[in-house]
Amino acid sequence: MISRVPFPHRRTFSRVLRFGLTMLAAAAAFGTSATASAYSLTGKSWPSGTVTFQLNLGNSLLSLTDGSTSWNAAVTPALDTWNANMGRIQLRGVNSSGGASTGDRVNSVVFSSSVFGQSFGNGTLAVTYYIMQGSNLLEADVLFNSAMSFNSYRGDLIFGGNGFVIADIRRVFLHEIGHALGLNHFEGVSAIMNAMVSNREELAADDIAGIQAIYGQPAAPPPPSPTPTPTPTPTPAPTPAPVAASHLANISTRMKVGVGDDVLIGGFIIQGGAPKKVILRAIGPSLTAAGVSGAMSDPILELYNSSGNLVAHNDDWQSGVQAAEITASGVQPSHQLESALIATLNPGAYTAIVRGQGQTQGVAMVEGYRLDTGDARLVNLSTRGRIGVGDDVLIGGFIVTGTASKRVIVRALGPSLSGSLAGAIANPTLEMYNSSGTIIASNDDWGSSPQKSEIVASTVPPDHPLESAVVVTLAPGSYTAIVRGVDGGTGVGLVQLFDLEP
Repeated sequence: MISRVPFPHRRTFSRVLRFGLTMLAAAAAFGTSATASAYSLTGKSWPSGTVTFQLNLGNSLLSLTDGSTSWNAAVTPALDTWNANMGRIQLRGVNSSGGASTGDRVNSVVFSSSVFGQSFGNGTLAVTYYIMQGSNLLEADVLFNSAMSFNSYRGDLIFGGNGFVIADIRRVFLHEIGHALGLNHFEGVSAIMNAMVSNREELAADDIAGIQAIYGQPAAPPPPSPTPTPTPTPTPAPTPAPVAASHLANISTRMKVGVGDDVLIGGFIIQGGAPKKVILRAIGPSLTAAGVSGAMSDPILELYNSSGNLVAHNDDWQSGVQAAEITASGVQPSHQLESALIATLNPGAYTAIVRGQGQTQGVAMVEGYRLDTGDARLVNLSTRGRIGVGDDVLIGGFIVTGTASKRVIVRALGPSLSGSLAGAIANPTLEMYNSSGTIIASNDDWGSSPQKSEIVASTVPPDHPLESAVVVTLAPGSYTAIVRGVDGGTGVGLVQLFDLEP
């Protein structure tokens, strides 16, 4: 039997529960307890996989407080917030031009004047209306009350001249998605899932405990690099240092992507005093046209910060909310099943993970391009993956741009990973090629290298004598680092590049 259940408000209408998010007048008290701890579940959930929401909220006539004009862009971070705190399923939002219809098995997000013909009720900001079969959710439509006032902002609630709240649409959507995932209202606690909108704009411990009771904890992403960042050289002059005449502008890595720990993991570090705008891409199907056999058919891209929190994700770039911005960048993927995302990132360490939709496997490539010319720089690049034989080696690429040469150290790690990772490659060897395919440097076992003193002086020598490293000064251009196993050895390896002149 398929049941239809709407969600706002705290009233019962003849076997139909209505739970939504209710607004407050400026003088009203929230009535929450800082010490209470609770969560409530509907007993319904999504089985597994990716749950897609069709976003059709349109654009605001005026710029929103956070600078956006797109309601879709304003609500999308709420999906990322839930994704970062649960396992088993992941949410994604795609732009849509369709309206909401109950029973079509499409999860629609729209402004509406009614709840499929029913009244919203006094003070109700939004409603989640779901369809279920047994304990499985089949559809969840989120309807924002078009009679209410919305904006997009951070911080305490903003109230209008009439004394009623101008709701932050992101935190309202955060609440409604909680319902769409199977959470009830939590009464008497300061949580996103309280029935009253409040100054709380992020998930509380009770919200997280509730969602993890349904879907489990998220899988912890591997760190971008198990090695320290090179120590920056202090500038003795009292005036700011000039921008470097050359810098790292593009990174890419290609390898065969498996499942579990054998996914493609690319890490990078941004250094400087300002954010850096980048585009990241996960490429698979278009590699076939380039002559690569066994290319991944549908890669998914995830981006994490150094705390392990999901920053952004994408599956199928053309159906994502950033499709127009990605196209405008000029480096959009050439296949609709490939993934891409644009992010403006604060200085720090980040990890990009590429895996196959539905646990599929195949050769894939992760790429990153800088999209601005600000002072912030990419100073460390790393990629971890399983190294095989033949074409299944680990291939890392990067581009040096500017007017001067750039001095870098490139490392191939394996044995030092074994303390925290099973199946590490025992003896990796490293080769460096220029854009003409000419080998410009190579090493096997850095401890016996004629560059040993330079490698030690870089402050980031490998930890194990069987690991490899080269120090090279590179003219502007594109370069490729290839990591293989000595004598056909296989296992998980890591290729890294450090900018020695950041």
